[in-house]
Amino acid sequence: MRINPKLFTIANEAEPVDVQEFDGRKIEVFMMDPYPQVKEEFINKGKFAVWSSIDGVNYRLFIEDGYYNELKPLYSQAINKIWVDFWDTCETVSKKMSRYVILPITVVAIGGCIGFSFIEKIGIYLMIAVVVIAFVAMLFCNRLTRKKIYDANAASVELIKKSLGGTKEFDEMLERQKNYMDNYYDSLYPDEEEDFEDENTEELPTPKVEEAEVVEETSEKEVVEEAEKNE
Repeated sequence: MRINPKLFTIANEAEPVDVQEFDGRKIEVFMMDPYPQVKEEFINKGKFAVWSSIDGVNYRLFIEDGYYNELKPLYSQAINKIWVDFWDTCETVSKKMSRYVILPITVVAIGGCIGFSFIEKIGIYLMIAVVVIAFVAMLFCNRLTRKKIYDANAASVELIKKSLGGTKEFDEMLERQKNYMDNYYDSLYPDEEEDFEDENTEELPTPKVEEAEVVEETSEKEVVEEAEKNE
């Protein structure tokens, strides 16, 4: 499966920090720091690890240095194999849907429109009907494809959980991931955080003693964040 093919060629003359080979496929791991433009582009998008491939056989993984050191278990050969297998599944599903569904629908729709174009009066209405039916059918197929890919992704995540030792270990790894990313952005944009705090301080006037009210909280709100990420 082709993934960020232009990114793949950037590291043609660089030495990877790790090389993983399995099932006739190869993964090379590179740090992002030697490629400031790549780092800036993807870090600003919230992506600390980016995959690339030009043929679905050879892969290159670019990772932010500190992120890699903090979350190295997430990029072991066993887990990387799970993701590569997932992409193979995505490619297979997409190709089958295009070859056996989308392409035939398109051919039939075009043929129908050409045939109905020779019918006077109601020909135009028949052509419109064919286009609408084809459009709805393609939407349904696209939705079905996305569901199959979603199911494959969920199955891959379960395999990753088992590889890490279980749900607890997986959740701990996600918590470390979140903390690292939060700390990274806090250190990257410290001035923005200070400005935000200053603005909030200016907007909230200090109440006088006689104006102060005591509010008794009678309910508690609990927010649970559940993150399940590759990438």
